[in-house]
Amino acid sequence: MGRHSLLGSCLAGAALLLLAAPAGAETLYVQVGGGDWATANMAAFVEPFEKETGIDVEPVRDFMPLSKLKLMVENNNIEVDVADVPWPDYNVAVQNGWLEPIDYGIYKPGELEGLAGHARKDYGVAAMYAAYVLAYRTDVYTAGVARPANWVEFWDCAKFPGERTLRGGFYGSGPWEEALLADGVPVDQLYPMDIDRVFASLDRLKPCVTKWWKEGSEGQQLLADGVVDLAHVFNARATNLMRQGVPVEIEWNQAKLQIDFWVIPKGSKNVEAAQKFIEFATRAENQAKWAELFPYGPSNQNAFQHISAETAAILPTAPENWAKVIVRNDDWYAEKDANGQTNLEKLVERWNAWAIE
Repeated sequence: MGRHSLLGSCLAGAALLLLAAPAGAETLYVQVGGGDWATANMAAFVEPFEKETGIDVEPVRDFMPLSKLKLMVENNNIEVDVADVPWPDYNVAVQNGWLEPIDYGIYKPGELEGLAGHARKDYGVAAMYAAYVLAYRTDVYTAGVARPANWVEFWDCAKFPGERTLRGGFYGSGPWEEALLADGVPVDQLYPMDIDRVFASLDRLKPCVTKWWKEGSEGQQLLADGVVDLAHVFNARATNLMRQGVPVEIEWNQAKLQIDFWVIPKGSKNVEAAQKFIEFATRAENQAKWAELFPYGPSNQNAFQHISAETAAILPTAPENWAKVIVRNDDWYAEKDANGQTNLEKLVERWNAWAIE
């Protein structure tokens, strides 16, 4: 091939790459979390997305607390183009105008049908259904030994001794509903939550808690290493330990369902690429691949056409498990008082003071 022909081919190739990538996009920064969750996000979403689109993705192995999202948007310093946030945080972010609207015009009709109801929001697309579950070490709670089967029993340190870990309220998501259930509040009377009663219940449990975990991988590791015997953890974290042969089992009774959303922080310079990534990550086949790697329930219900029966049975959305879960009232967290403070903000403020007492 002559020099001019080679140059022409290179220029043509460069032009195609420019057309494939969104205008103005260089690198798309996507929050992938940590531990097994990050590994699954990379394998199911990030790597195949790069291959399909030619868009370079820089994974951000971190989480997105509301405080960070607020700071980025208000200072016009967007460090993450695509983030995963729980529903209460999504609601607060929408109230404050911190998110870009989702462009559903780029979705195929079949995929939209699978993203029904609350999975499809104006400013976010549901990423998955996770559940906080009660998990225990079976080498401590062996066959024939009584095991806690609900949060009342988890709170009973005399009858069920052992080291414990629960999620702390650092980001606003915490064992609030569990604390009320442990104090005898019926499921249908959890909301509006009595925050004073929540922390009075946590006061009783506090001496039995070895560590309040902040990120999901931390709670998983405490259980894996045998540092704790009982844990309040995400279901996929416990399931992956079971798959690895760690002596752990899950109690699905009173598990608490959480829905996370893929969102784009307001002011992202890579909005077009971010829209494409979220669309890719919520396709049925890609969600199925992700659920096989990290067993949370897919938000695209068509994913179940591609998920093995074995995996489908251990997801929060499996009929047997779904009958036992509590669906968190995330709208309550975004409600504001007369001073404009949300319930989520109140919980974070209260936690920060309580944790150092």
